[in-house]
Amino acid sequence: MAAASPPGKSRKPTPQSSSTDSAPRARRGYAGRSADQLAAERRERLLDAAMELFATRGYHHTPIEMLCSQARVTTRHFYEAFGSREALMMAVYEQVIAYAQQVVLQALDDYREATPEVAIEAAIRAFVRAYTDDPRYARIVCIEVVGISEPVAQRRSEVIREFVRLIELYAEDLAVRGLLPRRDFHLAGVAVAGAANELLGEWLRAPRPPDIEVVTDEILLVFRAVIMGVGPCAASGDAPGAAQRRRK
Repeated sequence: MAAASPPGKSRKPTPQSSSTDSAPRARRGYAGRSADQLAAERRERLLDAAMELFATRGYHHTPIEMLCSQARVTTRHFYEAFGSREALMMAVYEQVIAYAQQVVLQALDDYREATPEVAIEAAIRAFVRAYTDDPRYARIVCIEVVGISEPVAQRRSEVIREFVRLIELYAEDLAVRGLLPRRDFHLAGVAVAGAANELLGEWLRAPRPPDIEVVTDEILLVFRAVIMGVGPCAASGDAPGAAQRRRK
């Protein structure tokens, strides 16, 4: 599996291949770059600017003019690229989600020969790292995307359901193996997803946030309690980073 590319970093657009077609160009380029290349570069700068400003100033406190100034584009080019500030936020959100999903799938692939307990711990730790290695990602997903509009809320619900479904599939697999009683794990998955989101939100908002490894351990404890039961599924020594950390 190819390595995941973190969002919010400047990327060089892929050069467009030259064409010998006789069809006239709809737009003119500049400085040796085609119009499509220039548009792609402006789009990337807007994504980078949005990642930074939405995560630091907040979505509702970042007007389009500020985004354009940060990205060094005109308002006309902004509307050509995204059409609205909400559309730009959704593009940033989708970048972060795609990155987190890729990181989690990579962890599951890396631990595909491990026991289920080890594999799911690796996946949860990867999920937290994907959002918190750059705290802007967690800020976008857990705070700034909330309360923008009904379409954004619907997409956020879809993303949460995707995460819940991953938990359900894992629990159902354990039930097939006889390691858990058979039941509907949907609500349990919703509880774990909600707890993970709230714990990350607390980490972002707290005046003195706990170490992220402590937060990760708490998410794992919630998972074990809700899905598997705390007693039989206590962290084992062979799980990656499973030792419980004591609060000081």
